[in-house]
Amino acid sequence: MVQPLLDIAAELEARDERVADALAAIEELQAAVDEVRTQAAAVSAFLAALPAALASHAEDEERAESERLAAQAQLREAETQKESPLRDLAVHRAKDAILDADRRADRAREHQAALTLEGTERAAEAARLQQRAQVLHGRLRAVESPAAGLDGTIAWASQARGALIVEHSGLAREREDVVREASELLGSVLGDPLAATSVAGLRDRLARALP
Repeated sequence: MVQPLLDIAAELEARDERVADALAAIEELQAAVDEVRTQAAAVSAFLAALPAALASHAEDEERAESERLAAQAQLREAETQKESPLRDLAVHRAKDAILDADRRADRAREHQAALTLEGTERAAEAARLQQRAQVLHGRLRAVESPAAGLDGTIAWASQARGALIVEHSGLAREREDVVREASELLGSVLGDPLAATSVAGLRDRLARALP
């Protein structure tokens, strides 16, 4: 009678280990899918907002250039006036306005250059995320392949996330069943229905408890 019980315990330990490994794999896959979904959403939002941001900075540059031209005209006019404190003040103000307009135009161009560079980097990131989604899809079941583009990647990630939650739930229930069976087996020997809280080491505990 002893050996059959030990064989059952060994089988339960093996089942528990398989389910634990499957759960770990699912959780790793969930983390990867969530990462793809989060990053894809961020990249999509950035690229969607990029044209408006570039246009805004281009308008700032155009406005600054226009104001610089106006300030230059004011400077030329002021320099034609006779020497006087008012002329000097007008010249000083016009030069300050030119410098300020130049600085604002430079900042606007810098912003446009930085955004353009980031846009290129984000576009490359989008391509990498789509490739990553295709790789991860190979490890999934009952989920359609990602459609083209970031929107397709985001939609796929949402579907994959739901499918993985269901699969994880099923594995968790299966592991609970294994623990319950182990508890019942050990409890039948020890007379304690709560004797097992985990399956690991079940065979050794049984071997020590059995005569």
